[in-house]
Amino acid sequence: MFAFFQDVADHLEGVSSGVARESTGGRMHNHGPEGEAIRLWARANGYLVNDNGRILASIREAYEASL
Repeated sequence: MFAFFQDVADHLEGVSSGVARESTGGRMHNHGPEGEAIRLWARANGYLVNDNGRILASIREAYEASL
């Protein structure tokens, strides 16, 4: 159920154009060093992020704006 609401929230706020979607199902995945770097940055800047799964578009955009 959470995944459904996460999909809706991401759709409503828009998806960053820099996020690659996998060809299966169109779902976004944030694995690898970039996702981990965003999570570390987000936690250091007061954002709440899960250890795995999606990173909200708003957090990703804030990270990209900070670079």
